[in-house]
Amino acid sequence: MMSDIGSVQNQLVEFNLFYQPQNDNDIYHITCRKITQDHLQGTGNSIFLDDNYDYEFFIENLDDSTTMFHVTCKLLPNSLILNILNKEIYGFDFDITELRRRNSLTLHQKLNLERNLRQILPSYFSTSNP
Repeated sequence: MMSDIGSVQNQLVEFNLFYQPQNDNDIYHITCRKITQDHLQGTGNSIFLDDNYDYEFFIENLDDSTTMFHVTCKLLPNSLILNILNKEIYGFDFDITELRRRNSLTLHQKLNLERNLRQILPSYFSTSNP
């Protein structure tokens, strides 16, 4: 079992960023995971235990047909951003459950976010993870 976990970790690479798409006033926390075809044909999504996101989609890697990207997006409402800044800078406490709250994205938000991320994420991935 440990060797299975090790091989999955070798096949899976992840990075995170905060992103504000064009034509959108909101900020999102983006997680992008690189998934190889071997993993997709294997045990399934058992390693994707974190479901703290509001929207997800997949991007095919145009340079490598055996690789895909799993993208999750978490909306960060302005009130949450203010609470985090006040906590980090001034030490004010806030209700931590606010971080796990699900937000409903409109169809426009989803389409705009996905369109923008499809354009930029593959280049981020190739430069941040050689």
